[in-house]
Amino acid sequence: MGRRDAALALGLLLADPELPYRGMWASLGTSPRRGRQLNRASVGRIIAAHLVDTHHLDDIEEKAWPRAKKDWLNRCLDGARPEDANALNREALGLFCDAFAMSARHRTQLLALWESSSGARTLGRPAPATRERTAELPAREYHSVWVLEEHFVGADRRPLLHRTTQTVEADVDDLRRIIHKFDADCVAVDVERGGRASGDIMLITEGLWGQPIVLDEPAARGEHRDLVYTTYFHHTEEPPPEFRRSGGSDPHADTEIRVHFHPDSVPAEVCHCVWPALDERPLAEAVVELDDTRSAAEVFNILQPGSLVGFRWSWPEAT
Repeated sequence: MGRRDAALALGLLLADPELPYRGMWASLGTSPRRGRQLNRASVGRIIAAHLVDTHHLDDIEEKAWPRAKKDWLNRCLDGARPEDANALNREALGLFCDAFAMSARHRTQLLALWESSSGARTLGRPAPATRERTAELPAREYHSVWVLEEHFVGADRRPLLHRTTQTVEADVDDLRRIIHKFDADCVAVDVERGGRASGDIMLITEGLWGQPIVLDEPAARGEHRDLVYTTYFHHTEEPPPEFRRSGGSDPHADTEIRVHFHPDSVPAEVCHCVWPALDERPLAEAVVELDDTRSAAEVFNILQPGSLVGFRWSWPEAT
C-alpha cells in the first residue's frame, strides 16, 4: 500500500524534532493535541500560506482554508485507502513537499514510497518475501568505535523515531556497507550522512530486522567512517516501555544512550537497567532523573557480550 506508507512517512518527517519541518508549524505557537505528534491545523496554515505565496489562493481565503480542508488534511496524513479518490495523491504529496521546502532526499524517498505497491524502497517496511524467510548475513566486517543512540518517545507513549550517530572502523581492506539492525517493525530508515539505504529491509531472524547501508566511500582496514541514520517506527501493537542495546557486537565501543520523552507524556519513573539476556528480567536497575529536556542519558564504555543495557520506564496511572 504505497500511498499509506507515504502518508505515514510524511507525518513522521513533519513530526521529527531534529528536522526543520516541525519548526515551521510549531513556530505558530500551537501544540499537538494530546496523543498526536502533529498539530494538523498548523500544518494546514503552512500549506495555506504557501498557496497564497504561489498565487493559488486569495489572501482573504487563507485564514479559513485549514478548517475548510480539515478532512482532506486528515486523509492525507492518516493514509486513506488507495481506492479512495481523496487519498494522498501525487499532486497532494508535491504540495506538502513544496510548502515545507523538503530536501531533495526526502522528496525522492516519499515519492519512491508513493509509487511502490509494497512501500519498500529507500524508505519502507520489509517486503512480504523477506518476512517469510530469514536473511543469511556475511561475517561482520567492521566494529563500532563510538555510538550515540537517541530514542524519541512520542505523545502517544510509543516510540516515534530512533537516531543513531556512529563511527565505524573497517576490519577488512574494502568495507563497502554495514547492516543496521533493529528489533521493531518500522516504516522507514533514512540515512542522513555517510551512506545510503540500499535494498529492502530484511528479516534477519525472528524479531530482528536489518537495513543494508552502503557507505559513501569504501573504507580500508583501520579507516573510520561516520554515519547518521534515523529509524522511523510504526508499531501495530503496544511496545514495552523500554529501550535496550545489545553489548555483543561492539563490547568496547564508547556508547551513549539517550531517551527523549514528549512533554505531554512524561513517565512516572525511569530506570537504567542491565539485562543478562534478551528474554530475561533486568539483572540490575537504578532510578534516574530526567534532565531539563525530559531526557534520560547514560554512557557505557564496556558492554558484556550477550547482555543488554538501556532504560525502562513506567507511566503515571490514569486519573
